[in-house]
Amino acid sequence: MARKTKVDAEQTRQDILDAALELFHAKGYSRTTLEEIALSAAVTRGAIYWHFKDKGDLFMGLKEEVERSTETRLEDLLLLSVTNLSDMRDNLLRLFLNLEKDARFRRYFELIFFRAEFTEELQPVMEQFKQRCWRMQQKDAEDLMRLQQEGKVPAQLDCAQAALGFRCLILGIIHSWLMDEGRFSLAEQGGALVDDYLQKLRVIRE
Repeated sequence: MARKTKVDAEQTRQDILDAALELFHAKGYSRTTLEEIALSAAVTRGAIYWHFKDKGDLFMGLKEEVERSTETRLEDLLLLSVTNLSDMRDNLLRLFLNLEKDARFRRYFELIFFRAEFTEELQPVMEQFKQRCWRMQQKDAEDLMRLQQEGKVPAQLDCAQAALGFRCLILGIIHSWLMDEGRFSLAEQGGALVDDYLQKLRVIRE
């Protein structure tokens, strides 16, 4: 009986998260109420408070659940191995392919980019995203510096500047694709743009 109760509780939590994603995506974070989420998930408002202390905590729980299920938590990304520039491209291409194939993951990104109003209530989430972007940029710079020491990228390359450019390129590609998915393939054209950028790092050595 205890196991069944735990399973039921986990299912209820997942139903709440699924309903929250759909409503946040459809209406925006600020215009969605906990009452609407409870109704959509077919649970009581008290059930939501059993799992989450408020709407901001629910948003944070959604963020953590999506990133865990797609292996895109910061701790996952920091473990990605880079032994050459092609690894940087392949690691990013996996993200692009995941976004194209996984509708739930894509809706989450659309929520973050376009439908989440980062007011005071969501400042903890915004701080996490800022820290995430900065840490990933640091990782790219560190990976490039290591490749530079190994003679795999040119000695004159400004690794910090190249990492900043790479981060801006990635965010720009994803933002443009989310705005109008039918215009281009994220994996194909997006991947080609990444290839072009990394190729310039190789060309510099001549």
